Parts: sequence; C-alpha cells; structure tokens
Amino acid sequence: MTRYLAPLAAFCACFFAVACGGSTPSTLTIRITALPDAKTTELDPKYSLVANYLSETLGKPVEYVPVTDYRASVEAFKNGDVQLAWFGGVTGVQARHAVPGARAIAYGTIDPRFRSVFVAHKGANVTPTSEFPMALAGLDFTFGNADSTSGRVMPQHFLRLATGKSPENFFGKVNLNGGKHPIVAKAVESGAYQAGVLNFKTYRDMVQSGDIDPTLCIKIWETPPYADYNWTAHPELDRVYGTGFTNQLQAALVAIEDPTLLDALQRPDGLIKAKNEDFADIEAICRDIGLIED
Repeated sequence: MTRYLAPLAAFCACFFAVACGGSTPSTLTIRITALPDAKTTELDPKYSLVANYLSETLGKPVEYVPVTDYRASVEAFKNGDVQLAWFGGVTGVQARHAVPGARAIAYGTIDPRFRSVFVAHKGANVTPTSEFPMALAGLDFTFGNADSTSGRVMPQHFLRLATGKSPENFFGKVNLNGGKHPIVAKAVESGAYQAGVLNFKTYRDMVQSGDIDPTLCIKIWETPPYADYNWTAHPELDRVYGTGFTNQLQAALVAIEDPTLLDALQRPDGLIKAKNEDFADIEAICRDIGLIED
C-alpha cells in the first residue's frame, strides 16, 4: 500500500496547486510591466525584448504585461499581478509604500538627475530663462499625466516654490491631466495651449527625431534635477525564488550592454543600481501633497 501512497500524494499536491492557481518556484512566471508614458504599441515589443533577456539570464519564465495607465501600474504591483515594474519617481514611491519590502533596484544613468522642461508656443512671446519663467503667468497651460513625476508632480512643486501659487491661481486656462509627454509637446506646438511641461528627455528626443519643431514649441526653462524612473522589485520574488534572487535580478539589469536592449529601455548609457533612499525627496513631496498617506 505504501508504494501507492507517495505517488498519490504528489499527484494531489500538484492538482490542488493548479486548481487553486498556485505554482512552484520552477514554473512561476515573473511578470513585468512599464509605465505607459508612450504609445502601448511602442512599448509592447520593447519590453518583450527585456522580458526575454531576463528569462534567459535568470533561467525563469518572464513575460511583459502592459497596463492602461499610471495608476493601473501601481495597482498591478500592489495586487501582486506584476513582480517587476518600470515606474516613475512618484509611482515607484506609491508602489513601494503600498508593498512593504519592495525595492527600487535599478535606473538609468540619467534618472538620478532627471528634469522637466517648460515649453511655450512661439506666439506666446515668452523668452527662455535660467529662473522660473514668471512670464507664463496667465497663459493657457497644460501639464502631463496627473500622476507623472516629470509631467505634473515636480513641475507643480517648482511652481509652488517659485510663486507660492497653485496652477489654477497662476496660469489662465489650465489642463491638469494632459496625457503622455509627446501629447503635451504637440499641444503646445499646435498652439492648442500657449505653454506646457514635459520631461526633458522626451522633448530632446522629439527635437532630434524631427517630431517637434523647437522654433514653434520653444524650451523656456529646465527644472533643477530630481530622481525619477526606476525598476522596482516585489518582495514576492525573494519569497518564491529564495533570498538573494532580487539581487540577481538587479545584477542582470545592471549588466545589460546589448544596444538593442538599452534602446528598448530608452537608456543607451546603461542602468545602474538604485535604492529606496534615492527617492526620499520625492517621497516627502508625495506625503506633503497627499499622494501617499500613512
């Protein structure tokens, strides 16, 4: 009888694991996602390349899962639907606050000193300046996504530091949730808004590619630097695959040298190690304006 019990027990364990949606460390698929700050059709093939690289490097199944918006990326991480995410500064802080033990593990060489650029349409007659552009007062203005670090939260922070005013009290007509960075740039270029703000990298890339005319959408001011985009890992990774697995994941990301992968990540100069403390200033701002609460 004993020789039949062991196989039966193994079968039952496997059956109940599958029936309950469980999985073993050898079969658990690591799901990654990325902040949808560009077109989904552009992100899908790029991050699928990253997923394939991580799968081959770590010897675990990895797949890319798209999300619809900034908040959806945080919710997916919070619910454990994804275990690794490319967040912005604010969404990363929100995700790590919601999931104790979550870690920021890597970011691009440009991300510790990221910046926003304020832009104005040629017809607004605003002159570029090294200080906050007070000439924007009363103009119709568009921010980016309401949860964007570089398109909303930090620009609004610098606005308050310089003027002591809210966007509604400083600008004329104001759009507080203008969408992805390229949309903001095109809205200013077309004259739909007299001015706006987006991340410096998107503006630079659009100028270099010819997607935006810098004589129509003019860079007026660049903010002081702050920490922004980052890869954040869920603590479930170490619980499932063993202590130290997140460190292996970090090493795999930092080791990327393939230009195709780095281009997919839009970080041609590579990735470096990150830690939660790098985003202490962003966290303090989020607390101050109520984006995270204890």
